[in-house]
Amino acid sequence: MKRFGYCIASLLVFVAMIAGSALHAAKPRNGDGTAFVAIALHDVVDTPAQLDEDSITSDRFVALLEWLTGNGWTAVSLDDIDRARRGIAPLPPKAVLITVDDGLASAYTRVYPLALAYRVPVVVALVGAWMDVPADGTVRYGERTLPRSAFISWRQAREMQASGWVEFASHSDALHTVVRANPQGNLLPAGQNRIFSDGAYEGDDAFRARIRADLLRSRERMRVELRREPRALVWPYGRYNEETLAIAKEIGFAFAMTLEPGPADATRPFAIERFLPTGDPDLSTWVSNLRLRDPWPSARRVVAIDPAQLVGGDATETDARLGRAIERLVALGATHAMLDAGTVSADGRLDSTWFPNAQLPVRADVLGRFAAQMRARAGVDVIVRLPHAAVLRRVGDPQRAVALYRDLAVHVPFEGLVLEDVPSLDNATARADESPWDVARRREAERFTGWPDADATAMRAFLAAERMRPGLQAYWLAPEGHGFDRPSSLAEVTLVPRTPDATTDDAAPPPAFARRVGLFLRMPDASSRSTHDLALSARTFQINGGTVIAWGPDDALATPADAQAIAPFVSARRFPPVQDRVP
Repeated sequence: MKRFGYCIASLLVFVAMIAGSALHAAKPRNGDGTAFVAIALHDVVDTPAQLDEDSITSDRFVALLEWLTGNGWTAVSLDDIDRARRGIAPLPPKAVLITVDDGLASAYTRVYPLALAYRVPVVVALVGAWMDVPADGTVRYGERTLPRSAFISWRQAREMQASGWVEFASHSDALHTVVRANPQGNLLPAGQNRIFSDGAYEGDDAFRARIRADLLRSRERMRVELRREPRALVWPYGRYNEETLAIAKEIGFAFAMTLEPGPADATRPFAIERFLPTGDPDLSTWVSNLRLRDPWPSARRVVAIDPAQLVGGDATETDARLGRAIERLVALGATHAMLDAGTVSADGRLDSTWFPNAQLPVRADVLGRFAAQMRARAGVDVIVRLPHAAVLRRVGDPQRAVALYRDLAVHVPFEGLVLEDVPSLDNATARADESPWDVARRREAERFTGWPDADATAMRAFLAAERMRPGLQAYWLAPEGHGFDRPSSLAEVTLVPRTPDATTDDAAPPPAFARRVGLFLRMPDASSRSTHDLALSARTFQINGGTVIAWGPDDALATPADAQAIAPFVSARRFPPVQDRVP
């Protein structure tokens, strides 16, 4: 099943880029013959009445195949990609890899016949535990219980493989499920998160042993049933980390596929990005999106929240406060929640954390709960703020500081990390043609040579967290007075701090950087005057072309009337801003 938040528009964005010009440093290197785009399908159904979030109709799948063929695209196999990786034969200029996850019955009844008819290779990912369910049994598939007949059989898989047009990949044996990941009981993907059981978290060794045993079972079952071990691993839910990737390599996999959108490359066989089509759009919508969309979100609304405001005297009160905060996020039209990961003393030292770790006292193990609930119920991405300067003042040793960020990423699900007090990020200004994957790959290649020790530690801490949460984005909180025309090329988003008042008329990012640099409004308190200034500043910034607005600390427990008053001026659901009188 899919990882939340992607749509067919993402595919078309990349198609437009690979055919046109939107990429720079990470654009498909057609001259090298290693670039391709990968598509992740799930279910193909006959009628709109059968659609769910992950499926497309068969007529629109045919339309996609026709469109790709008619526009010069060539479907390639893993053999083709491997030959390109080894420099034996280049991929064609417009190469596409078609994959189908989960092994639903439509892989045999609809995708397989079309693969034969169009003579296109397809990779189908199978979940071993589901394949081994008896014919009269059932499979728990997300929130649904499906009959075993909803999935292909081993006999059908052997027939498909024998055709020469279908290769089977592992989708794990039994990792396509969720596990209890914190004391409060949040359920998160089994292949990336530690199990919380009997009052304790699964240790590193136990986690690695569980993943290794599962992947080995998957390989063995496929060897027995298909007479060959899979060489490709498709991560369930697209979730993995550095540890699970290392295990996959050690036991013999040669490819690994994610659900991160981006350009794939044969030289990166263990990080094959795939685009996930959802919503079953018609071809005209696909083409419209191809021409109009780009890879940066059209608007970001980031609400900074201090977890201390949400922690009550007991679990019941804490849940009630969390519920109010989530309702407020929804009412404000937020796209992101920024959560403090610890408490900082008056002298700038990190006192304690809101997550389990081996370095510092834990004030309360609630950050994982707050993040999971906000993602699931408010539909926001979570950004975590853990100032490295405060961490270093407390622990002293840079290695201990980096270890703390790893512990954070092990136990908390989040999509972004704030970098602050890192002036070296200003050394390289972003280019107008950069994509999110350009930024990530440039950051990955940076060695931080000549950087001050504290700045280099901050970036190494980020990379340690990213290894546990691949796809993690950097939010640079720039110094006061930083220009809106200078986003960092090593951060997806640069936030320029201001105090919310009527003096933001000069806050106007250039159009080329409107989605890369934003306004961070430091809220002094939750008074009505601050609410007025927030609304006015947000409206002015949007009128000046800004699309990224953050503010905090927000009063997460304010009355619903407060959110109703602010929402018309800050909500990402009302863009561009309304011209109403500010509250």
